[in-house]
Amino acid sequence: MIDPFGEPALPGALLQIRALSHAYGEGPDQVLALRHVDLDLLIGERLAVMGRSGSGKTTLLNILAGLEGPTAGRVVVGGHDLTRMGRRNREAYRRLMVGYVWQRPEAGLLMGLTVLQNVLVPMLGEGGSQLDRIDAAVGLLDALRLGDWLYHTPDQMTPGETQRLAVAVALANRPHLLLADELTARLDWPSARELLGDVGALLGNLGTAAIIVTHDPRVARYVDRTILIRDGVAVAAAGELTAGAQGRMW
Repeated sequence: MIDPFGEPALPGALLQIRALSHAYGEGPDQVLALRHVDLDLLIGERLAVMGRSGSGKTTLLNILAGLEGPTAGRVVVGGHDLTRMGRRNREAYRRLMVGYVWQRPEAGLLMGLTVLQNVLVPMLGEGGSQLDRIDAAVGLLDALRLGDWLYHTPDQMTPGETQRLAVAVALANRPHLLLADELTARLDWPSARELLGDVGALLGNLGTAAIIVTHDPRVARYVDRTILIRDGVAVAAAGELTAGAQGRMW
């Protein structure tokens, strides 16, 4: 079988990136955020992306989320070619394929709604009854230890609880790919470790792959594989694990 790039298909591939480049600005003021990035991600695989601020990590997530179009190269997620999508198709892609946890998790929340309502909003386009959607939302919140917060609003929550709610909203539509920008940056390590464990269990139950941008090297213990981005170029991290390696802790 041949994949969208004319190469032998990678069994179980969810994401395939070839020669991805992205620039901001033009002429002498142009900044190249990503340079000829090649990357594959398997269905259900978890990947950590590390690098200094400004290295291109968030740009990579924004492209995978369909929020920005790449300057050059090809990006295919679950058969969806992001480099050839129009605006309407991008909106459908974001709704059906990916969940995004922003670096500021509040950016993905509706602060005037309750915790339960926030999780129900992404489910509005799904089939099934309202009761089924409520049951699914409550189950998701229970799995993220927010079962006692259903009728509170996000402004009543701690930073750690807000982070968990942002994850619940991102996973509400059972996406194929979770994208998380600095998932643990606002947490102390015990809280971060507990969150990573809970998120990992959910990803396993849903069969969802994940790409987690992080500055914390300890996150690498909770994923299958780590890459570094240096000046927009993706390189394998030292001691990189292959998919399904025993080193993952969730």
